[in-house]
Amino acid sequence: MAKLLLTAINAKYIHTNPAVRGLCVRLQQSYPQWANEIGIAEYTINQRTDEILAQLYRQRPAVLGFSCYLWNVSMVREICTEYKKAAPDTILFLGGPEVSYDASQQLEKLPEVSLIVCGEGEATLEALYPLLRQGQLPPEALAKIPGIVYRDGEEIRVNPPASPVDLSRVPFSYTDEELQSGRILYYESTRGCPFQCQYCLSSAEKGVRYRPLDQVYQDLDRFLAAKVPQVKLVDRTFNCSKTHALSIWKYLHHHDNGVTNFHFEIAAELLDEETLDFLSTVRPGLFQFEIGVQSTNPQTLEAIRRPADLEHLRRIVDTIHRGKNIHQHLDLIAGLPYEDFDSFRRSFNDVYAMAPQQLQLGFLKLLKGTGLYRDAQKYGIVVREHAPYEVLFTRWIDFGELLLLKDVAEMVEIYYNSGRFSTSIARLLPAFETPFDFYRALAEYWREKGFFSVNHRNEQYYELLWRFHQDRMEPCKTISSEQLKWILKYDLCLHQKPKRVEEAVAVDLYPQYREQVNGFFRDPQNIRDFLPDYQGMDPHQIQRICHGEVFPFHPDDPSMLPQTGLMVFDYHRRGWSGKAQSLWYPLLAVQ
Repeated sequence: MAKLLLTAINAKYIHTNPAVRGLCVRLQQSYPQWANEIGIAEYTINQRTDEILAQLYRQRPAVLGFSCYLWNVSMVREICTEYKKAAPDTILFLGGPEVSYDASQQLEKLPEVSLIVCGEGEATLEALYPLLRQGQLPPEALAKIPGIVYRDGEEIRVNPPASPVDLSRVPFSYTDEELQSGRILYYESTRGCPFQCQYCLSSAEKGVRYRPLDQVYQDLDRFLAAKVPQVKLVDRTFNCSKTHALSIWKYLHHHDNGVTNFHFEIAAELLDEETLDFLSTVRPGLFQFEIGVQSTNPQTLEAIRRPADLEHLRRIVDTIHRGKNIHQHLDLIAGLPYEDFDSFRRSFNDVYAMAPQQLQLGFLKLLKGTGLYRDAQKYGIVVREHAPYEVLFTRWIDFGELLLLKDVAEMVEIYYNSGRFSTSIARLLPAFETPFDFYRALAEYWREKGFFSVNHRNEQYYELLWRFHQDRMEPCKTISSEQLKWILKYDLCLHQKPKRVEEAVAVDLYPQYREQVNGFFRDPQNIRDFLPDYQGMDPHQIQRICHGEVFPFHPDDPSMLPQTGLMVFDYHRRGWSGKAQSLWYPLLAVQ
């Protein structure tokens, strides 16, 4: 039975919490005689508080610690209050970014909590554990431990911050079982950030520390050997040192297992020609980049201390695109200083023109310890009272406009970031002045029809897009209703065999061309030329694996000129974007 239980409440089950794992392993290595007394417990915010409370109580820890973030701090507070009633002798403590910057106020609000570990916790908790294990927290002993805020009778004491942690002493924190779990695993090769972005907690820390490369390589080998599906590096700006970043990228390239994807947050403007040339050579899907643009308004960028050369950024993003091997996620933040609705529209269109695989629309969250938290009154930023402290309005944008942007963000998530509608959207966009205007019109249509309050199957999203075209875009010069049906069907087939036939994709030429389609799959020459992986296989079996659809025009031809053909979708062979490999085979017109 654990004497100390380090607890994480994650946003989703697929996520893992590296903080509690790292702390647990560090303590077990520092105190091997007590290693079996130290454990972790992991839950999600989608679980009921009563369920978490019961599971924690059944483990009867003497000491219970919580890792606190924006998404879970409300649940943590509730659990602490109720747990202390049920188990009054248990020592409760907190840590994490959501309680590190106003720890005194947090202790005042939560009398059940004995202390808070501020900032990096490895060395602090190592020094603290012998006291916790004894169940005694004498103030004179706590006073000697840096990096904590604690109770001394009725007083709250704040100790000096702990020294920065030596990353060579941070242990690899995943067990073999966790490596095989299929969940997203997180890793850090650096701490700190060279930039001073005023919305980010990293701006409160000075300098960057690096984990020695030989240790990084050993850690990466464990991910690669286990063929972990995805590893997300939590380094705030992974490529702030070219030598460090390029060394790791080259190592991963040379030791690629063909499966694992590595996600990096980068500053694209720091990539030079040598690095870009190298990146163009890596396996499609090996790397994934997240690039925080946040805004293209110069005044906004100056206020948040994030200078940017937009033209240079475009060139870098375009160069990566040409390699056709790295997913790029570009981020925007709504609610920043000097960004009104029209300015955000321009920022959206600027970033959309860069054609990222994903365009993430976030909303400003006022984090304690950041420059914008300090200057909120100066900029007229008003946020929600409770976590995640999301912006309600600013001097430049009101609550109604932010609500509309939230609807736009949902449309972008469904119809752009999913990658399932790329051909259809490309045909619809020319009817609007800008891409933002299309997503705004679609969002307003959804709001008017009540679609946001209903759960939809994947197939229904195609139907709803077709209905939007019918109700809001007819007559449309860029694409007719019938043409859109075929394009929607094509987009659907690129991802799955159509099973439930919605009206939007209820077009079918197969009966008229049945003999030609079956003849294609029976012809060994066609299989050798177009589907060589299936040579010697029974034609009916090939058709069960692949899917054939007859189209009245080539779906990838923007002109949509009449030309009947068979499009074959091979679901066993998918590109790096996840789409089925497709091939076009002309058919003779049926009289």
